[in-house]
Amino acid sequence: MLRAGDQFISGVSGGVVSAFYPYRGGYLGVVPAHIFRYSGTDVLRIGPHRSRVIHYCSDADLAFFLVLGPCEPTKLARPKLGDAELINSARHMGCRITDASWSIAYVVLQPGNLPGPGDSGTPVFQDGAVVGMLIAINLGTCRGTVITGEFIQSKLIEYARSGQRT
Repeated sequence: MLRAGDQFISGVSGGVVSAFYPYRGGYLGVVPAHIFRYSGTDVLRIGPHRSRVIHYCSDADLAFFLVLGPCEPTKLARPKLGDAELINSARHMGCRITDASWSIAYVVLQPGNLPGPGDSGTPVFQDGAVVGMLIAINLGTCRGTVITGEFIQSKLIEYARSGQRT
C-alpha cells in the first residue's frame, strides 16, 4: 500500500510523495512540480505503479498524479509553531516550524541530519497529520520552505471540484 513519504522516480530524478487524496476510485498523489522540470518528463514510477502528472498547479510548486492501486489516504492539517518531523521511506529528520502562513511555512532543520537530493516533497508531520511538504532548503541557514497541508488540501479540493478529466 502506498502512503505519504514514499519515494518516486521520474527520468533520472526523483522525490517524495507528500500526500494521497481519494479521487474517482483512485488517489491523487501530491509531489513537487519542480522535479518534472528537471527530469524532462511527466512520467513517474512509484512502487509497482507507473503514472503521469495530470495537473500542475499554476500558483504553487505542486503536481498531481493518479494512482489506481491501494493507497493510505493522508490526513492534511494546518501547521502549528513548534516541533515537527520530516518523514519519508528512507529518512526521519526532526525539525521545528518557526513561521507559518496559510500557504507557506518555514522550518529549522537539524544540523548534521539535513535533507538531501531526492528528499524534495518529504511530508512534514505533526500529531499524525501532514502539515506540509518540503520544497526547498537553504544549507547555509539550515532552514527549509514548506507548502502547508492546508494549502495542499485546498488545491486538491479545487482540482477535484473542477470536473477535469484524467
